Amino acid sequence: MTRHFDLDALATLVAVADTGGFTAAAQRLGRTQSAVSAKIAALETDLGHRLMERGRGGATPTEVGSALLGYARRLLQIEDEARLALGGESLQGRVRLGIPDDYVEPFSSLLLHPFVTAHPMVQLEVRCDISVRLERELAHAAIDVAVVTRDPDRPSGELLRYEPLVWCAAHDHHPERLDPLPLALFSEGCRFRNVILSGLESSGRAWRVAYVSSSLQGVLSAVAAGFAVACVAESSMPAGWRRLGPEDGLPALPPAEIGLIVRPDAGVASRSLASAIRGALSRIDRAA
Repeated sequence: MTRHFDLDALATLVAVADTGGFTAAAQRLGRTQSAVSAKIAALETDLGHRLMERGRGGATPTEVGSALLGYARRLLQIEDEARLALGGESLQGRVRLGIPDDYVEPFSSLLLHPFVTAHPMVQLEVRCDISVRLERELAHAAIDVAVVTRDPDRPSGELLRYEPLVWCAAHDHHPERLDPLPLALFSEGCRFRNVILSGLESSGRAWRVAYVSSSLQGVLSAVAAGFAVACVAESSMPAGWRRLGPEDGLPALPPAEIGLIVRPDAGVASRSLASAIRGALSRIDRAA
């Protein structure tokens, strides 16, 4: 006799594990607590294993339950993808995207607006922060998808593209002529910062920190005011600004690696956004 998993039972198991209890899972699923308990009990009987430990603090997966949860999420994702591919359902749900703010503006017209327009039932939430913190939040399931500047020594996620780093100054100011060189830098923790300072140290150029900001707009405002130079992603440099280089006493720097990280248990909406990001960045490369 051929046996199959009850996908509704697997969805119930995932809901109990995610919410930490039968009552909360029942509220999420729009069912009674007794119905949720009966569904889990039937699944345990069918498999011959206890899947959830019940206690005063809620419900937690057993060792077997934890192993099954990984398969359950994958099976439910495949079901979602099949329904979406066959046109049976609209893409919906909540997607939490993390992205450094220096990538938001140049990529938003190709990334965010088309995706939201194509999938109006998806609730897209965007969090801007430095890559180190975004990776930490993704590991703790606080976000679903992250676009990051990868650490070349410990790269995470998949490589999307290489982004040139460029020295820049406002068109009507020449802070690069000053000694030591005044810098507008991102805050500690930004992966651009270490590359920039290492490059200057290797070149022997004297420098000083003139301005520090956690945001791209803050760094650019210091450059626009004329009292500092900055090194930013090429796609972030404002039109009309001067691009500086070795002829100005500034070292060439290796490009940044832009990576994409998706939670292993991400839903179909999150993985659809990840696919849209890949496509958008490939269009940027083709247009370059």
